Amino acid sequence: MEDAKLIEELSKRPELRRHVERLLSISGNVNEEIALADDAEEAAIEACRGIGKAALQNWAESRAEQTAQQIEKRINSANKNIKKK
Repeated sequence: MEDAKLIEELSKRPELRRHVERLLSISGNVNEEIALADDAEEAAIEACRGIGKAALQNWAESRAEQTAQQIEKRINSANKNIKKK
């Protein structure tokens, strides 16, 4: 994925972006807030869990929207068929 596309996709998903930023912050020890490897590991695991949770939430929302659109198309199609009779 191109950098611009990645940034675009993350901007559409702020919760996912927040967790990715946290993971990057941990990996670079940006704020020098983590002194021990065990603490870094725990923080990284939590950030990854957050990424997974946000990704699944985004997937579920997208899937629900797709399903709703499919149902709406079927209803509209059925209504057209009823009107023709």
